[in-house]
Amino acid sequence: MIKLIKVVALPALLCIFAAASSVAVAEVDRLPSICSKFPFNSECQGNKASAPISFDTRSGEKAKCLFSGEEKAKTCKVDVTNDGIKLYFETGKELDVLNGEKNTQSVFIPTKTIKSFSYSEKKKVDVGAVIALGVWGLLAKQKRSTMAIRYQEEPSNQKQVVFVIGRKDGRQIRQNLELQTGLVADILGID
Repeated sequence: MIKLIKVVALPALLCIFAAASSVAVAEVDRLPSICSKFPFNSECQGNKASAPISFDTRSGEKAKCLFSGEEKAKTCKVDVTNDGIKLYFETGKELDVLNGEKNTQSVFIPTKTIKSFSYSEKKKVDVGAVIALGVWGLLAKQKRSTMAIRYQEEPSNQKQVVFVIGRKDGRQIRQNLELQTGLVADILGID
């Protein structure tokens, strides 16, 4: 009888363990898909590695950002929070779980680390409008704001980020930063 239990029970237990481990693997494989669609799902909380989020679903206003030490500006989103600024930008390769979009990386600049910032407004000629409309295209100037924020992560490590954004959003960000930091922006020019 004991021999019969060993012969029947052991394979049955092995099948149960194999099925359970395949379910666990399936759970891990489906998490990125769930978390990319529903980042606030309880299964995704604290599971940053398995929760890619596309650039388009991030909050904030679209801009061009250039970080100190980099040579090329990249498209980013600027989001002012109660305790600082979050900058989001695309990183890595296109992911199937994001329908071919790239994951995003964020840089958070706490308000208390901001040492100074400068602000300017310019009118930029839209080259596409000039090509399409000729001389009339010169009238279609885009109103842009440029902001440079100098911040310090460590006592000896000062950094800077520069971003170009729509004028209305730039003015709002400048006002929010002045209120949060108690600093006044260095105005470099307003067209």
